[in-house]
Amino acid sequence: MTVPDTTTARLSKEPPVYTHAAKVIVVGEATVGKTSLIVRFVKGIFKPSYILTIGVNFYVQDIYLPNRVLRLQIWDTAGQERFGPIRRRYYFGTKGAVLVYDKSSEETFQRLEYWLKEISQHAGDIPVILVGNKADLKEIISFERGKQFAMAHRLTFLEASAKTGHQTVRLFNLLAFQVSNYLSRHY
Repeated sequence: MTVPDTTTARLSKEPPVYTHAAKVIVVGEATVGKTSLIVRFVKGIFKPSYILTIGVNFYVQDIYLPNRVLRLQIWDTAGQERFGPIRRRYYFGTKGAVLVYDKSSEETFQRLEYWLKEISQHAGDIPVILVGNKADLKEIISFERGKQFAMAHRLTFLEASAKTGHQTVRLFNLLAFQVSNYLSRHY
């Protein structure tokens, strides 16, 4: 006996929950915790290790804002330089970005200018939130240093920890709010 698949029929008849959708991208050097931040936000879990992202991973999460539900299409990009040409294709249509560095790594902080340039070249003037991740580890990059960099580049700034969950929900809610404002001004 064959059991009919009703999933497609059921889904196609139900209206979408969201009122607006926006593609956002999470960028930064390899191993800064981009995937961990996203998975902590979307699934509420933390895994101590991940396989490095190759190309891009894709996640979806609805954010409830006043008068609308914004569906964030979160693109998790590979941070290794060798994936640069592939990664640059994924910027098309991006309405917001999260730029992540590792608070326990000077090298990842030094590469922020590179990432800002890449965002600007391939996505234009979109909202960008700078995140110092791994706030649970021994600090090498101080809060003040991160804040000063953000102020100098007119970015929103916060520190987070994917491991403990500190600020992960706030990060993506703030991004959704900024993207929603951006969409209101540009469309």
